[in-house]
Amino acid sequence: MTTAVLRRAEQGLVPFHPLRHLGPVADLMTEAFGGELGPWARQTLRRMQRIARWGALGFLIWGMDLDQESPGFVWVEDGRVVGNVSFRRSAAAGGWMIGNVAVHPGWRGRSIGRALVEAALEEIAARGGVWVGLEVRADNAAARRLYEHLGFEPVGESLELDRPGGLLWPGAGPPPLPVQRARAAESHALYLLARDSLTRTHQEVLEIRPSAYRAGWEARLSAWLEGRSENWWVLRDEGGLTGALRLTSYYPERWHEVEVLVRPPRMDDLGGPLVATALAFLARRPAWETVTTLPGARMRLETFFTDAGFRPLRRLLQMRRMLGTPVQIYHEGTKTRREMNN
Repeated sequence: MTTAVLRRAEQGLVPFHPLRHLGPVADLMTEAFGGELGPWARQTLRRMQRIARWGALGFLIWGMDLDQESPGFVWVEDGRVVGNVSFRRSAAAGGWMIGNVAVHPGWRGRSIGRALVEAALEEIAARGGVWVGLEVRADNAAARRLYEHLGFEPVGESLELDRPGGLLWPGAGPPPLPVQRARAAESHALYLLARDSLTRTHQEVLEIRPSAYRAGWEARLSAWLEGRSENWWVLRDEGGLTGALRLTSYYPERWHEVEVLVRPPRMDDLGGPLVATALAFLARRPAWETVTTLPGARMRLETFFTDAGFRPLRRLLQMRRMLGTPVQIYHEGTKTRREMNN
């Protein structure tokens, strides 16, 4: 769907409508974020554009309900979507996440982003939200100032790294650590290991949930039915799990994701060998683009990944705002005070 079919009556802040706005929003995000998008985001945008090209039939084919709740807003200027904010309920009770705030480069500096976020906060408060989380690039000073003015506070950081496809893996050989396949009974221990060293608030904004740390043959079968290969390996001692790694390969999109977990006290002595073990397993797979995310203390593993050809993609700051408290909102140089109530 092209912007030409947008209703001419639309102007300024407009509630997001899937049929009219999905395609223009996908185009806007491509324009706004460009090369900073990882493979998962690029895959999502391609799917959005594919559905939008087919119109109502596309929603039917890909199992999307046109009447389903799709919270968000767009900003329309002269029949063109130039801004967007999306939000959804989080995995944690009472929480909501702002998924993205995008403004076309040609329309920045006009307070469109601020108006979109204010509208999202008001709508989330009206729906009974207790808190709102989001992520912003740590080097995006303008966006950080906006969120701070709106009452958001930092709760943690994470680092995304990317390794281009086509590169040979260095030093392919046997894994340096005697890791073993994770058992289904260890799923909860994997979840606890992923949470280790992260504050509860940081965990909630990152949406670390038990369902993402399922091991065993049923979990592998479920992943295969969803079009990916997913495997967990763990390192055990008398006290339980000291480290773990997950390798996921996405078909037919042709990219890998690696996650390395390690107890914080063992980060210095086990971090490097665990990363090397993950790379040894990856060397047996096709040389596709590979990504990893390192939240909190795990950012200390960055050097081990960059030595193997990974490059920093984005350093993200996780932020949260409690609702039901006053917030300073700025309008064209004048400061007003507005209440965001539960």
